[in-house]
Amino acid sequence: MATDFLYGLLPEHLLLLLILVLMVLEIVRADEALAGPLFLLTLTVGCGVLVAQLSSGYTLTLAPGEVVIDRFAILARLVILGCGTVLGFFSITGSRCFKTWMLLSCSLLGGLIIMSSAGFITLFIGIEMLSLPGFALMIHGRGASVACEGAFKYLLMSSVATALMLFGISLVYAQTGTLAIADFAGAQNWAAGALVLSGFFIKAAVFPFHGWAPDAYDSARLPVTAFLASVVKAAVVLALVRILGNMPLNAEATLAVTALSVASIFYGNITAIRQTSFKRLLAYSSIAHAGYMMFALTDSTGGRVEALFYYVAVYAVTTIIACACFSLLCGDQVDQADPLACLDGAYYTRPVPAFILGAAVLSLAGIPPLPGFLAKLLVFKSVIASGHLLPAVLAFIGSFLGVIYYLGIVFRLFKPAPASQQAGAVLTRNWSQSWTWGGVLIGSVALALFMLFPDLFHRLLATV
Repeated sequence: MATDFLYGLLPEHLLLLLILVLMVLEIVRADEALAGPLFLLTLTVGCGVLVAQLSSGYTLTLAPGEVVIDRFAILARLVILGCGTVLGFFSITGSRCFKTWMLLSCSLLGGLIIMSSAGFITLFIGIEMLSLPGFALMIHGRGASVACEGAFKYLLMSSVATALMLFGISLVYAQTGTLAIADFAGAQNWAAGALVLSGFFIKAAVFPFHGWAPDAYDSARLPVTAFLASVVKAAVVLALVRILGNMPLNAEATLAVTALSVASIFYGNITAIRQTSFKRLLAYSSIAHAGYMMFALTDSTGGRVEALFYYVAVYAVTTIIACACFSLLCGDQVDQADPLACLDGAYYTRPVPAFILGAAVLSLAGIPPLPGFLAKLLVFKSVIASGHLLPAVLAFIGSFLGVIYYLGIVFRLFKPAPASQQAGAVLTRNWSQSWTWGGVLIGSVALALFMLFPDLFHRLLATV
């Protein structure tokens, strides 16, 4: 049992050990440059362990009704750690502080706990561990009142989400006498389901529960914004998948989820069109993408899990790559006003990151044959097969609105810029960006793999 506990939760143990090591290193005032490589080494080893477990068909019930290691848990943790690794390469360039890496590790640990949860107790602990470090990350290193305002909104709305989820969980417990996630579907308690879904919708920034996202994203440093938009959102969506699985929703829940999803797609895409800040544009874009992900919940054909796995992985990695390339192109302007105007003519001064950023935003827009298109295709295919043709058509129309602002970024990249601006851009190159380039390379390889094998997650989940 002790061996199973160690090996089954080895990635969690590695992250916990990393947190303790970082604490000790900060106490002894060690070189802060060690933090980033230690973080990447730990996550890489954790990914290796998960790949080994996945390839061997490893499964285990550590605590009945609370902790289970199945193929979903292993694959979901691999997605979370993989995204964390790509983000780690990006974050090294702008952060050399032990506290930042400890907070990132704590949040990732919470995400891993969520994925291996079989009961609401461990699920709730994981969600809080995922969310709470985000408040500190938003404020740390900023020292601005606007950062405090964004973090406060995040804290307030997250508290409301927590309260709603706890109310829903308590109703299920009162009816079933158990906190096992497997009994949630059998409860058939409409009020409990509505409360739990509302809590997750707040954390995923689904319209009209999105109020915290624009200010929170805009006030944080760009790596933190990327973290909130990718890893945190991915963990929240996969947590919802952990609860619902492929269980069909009833008619009332399907109607509510469909309406909120379509509204989120339209609101996020329309509002993003008039944004002049990259981080605020990313925030409203994430609201729209949350709509696409929640739209997949209306599937009743049994393809929900695979569709959401693919969408979450593609969206998270693409978002991190887009943020990393924006950082490479705009340099010091990233953590000031991060204006989109700094992208004007970027292709003529830094063609490689400009090309990758263009490909990333076109993927987010759903332009074929990029992986973002395949992700949307899987969602629409499952929704239409479930008989929701009209909502799928409306969502498809809403996706065309998203193309407008994504193409606006591409046009800026290829827009001729004054010679003085081009010369200034060349001077911003430095060797410290090599780490960021490493993350872009790894993320690009992952996206190429997703594009070549769109049924990858179906295969991995189905293989025994």
